[in-house]
Amino acid sequence: MKSILSFFIGLFLAGHCLGQIGLMAGYKTFSAPKWEESFGTLLNESPYPSAGWQVGMDYWFRLKKRRIEFTPEVSFANFKQSFSGGEMAMRQFGFHFNTAVYLFDLASDCNCPTFSKDGNVLGKGFFLEVSPGITYLSNEFAGETTVGPYYPEKSMAFGGSIGAGLDIGFSDLFTVTPLARFYFYPSTNSLDNLQPEGIEETEVKQIFAGLRFRFHFKEMAKARYR
Repeated sequence: MKSILSFFIGLFLAGHCLGQIGLMAGYKTFSAPKWEESFGTLLNESPYPSAGWQVGMDYWFRLKKRRIEFTPEVSFANFKQSFSGGEMAMRQFGFHFNTAVYLFDLASDCNCPTFSKDGNVLGKGFFLEVSPGITYLSNEFAGETTVGPYYPEKSMAFGGSIGAGLDIGFSDLFTVTPLARFYFYPSTNSLDNLQPEGIEETEVKQIFAGLRFRFHFKEMAKARYR
C-alpha cells in the first residue's frame, strides 16, 4: 500500500505542468454489519457504525471531445469510536478510478473545470460519478475485553462508489467542488497471518460528503507570463 501511495503522489507531482491536481476533505461514515453483529453478541454493544474524516488527492484528465473526465484518486480515512467495552480505531487507505460524466454539457469542448467560457454553473459543472476501486482497512481495539475472534486486524476489499458533484469555478486558477458519494464493498478479505476462527466477512457501506479543491497549473503558468 505504501508503494502504491508513493507512486501516485509521484505521478501527481510529475503532472505539475501537464495536468491538474485536486485535494479533498470531508466527513465519512463506516458501517460493517457482520462485525457489528459479532461485537453485539460479545458485548451487547458495538463500535460500528462509526464516523470520521477522509482526505485525498487526485489527478485530472479528460476525453478531448466529450465531457467525460477521469480523476484517479488516493485517499486516507480515520475513524475512532469509544464505548463501554473499549475503543476501536479504524484506518482506511483507498485507490479509486473516478469517472465523471457531465450530463448537461456532454458534447462541449470546454476546457473545464476552468470557467473562463460563458455558461451557467449547473449546466457546466454538474456531474454524476462512478468509481471502481480497492480499499485497505486496519482495525485496532483497545480495552479490557478480549475481542480477537470478532474482527480482522487487517483486511482488503474491492468495490467502489457512485456519487455526484458540482464544479464551482472562482477563476481560471481555482475550482471548488462539493461532492457526495456512496461507497459499497460487497465483502472484506482478512489479511491476518492467522485468520481468527469463526470470523465473518462483511460488506462495508460508507457515505462521504466533502469538498474538492482543484488548482489549474496550466492557467497559473499562463498568468505568470502575462
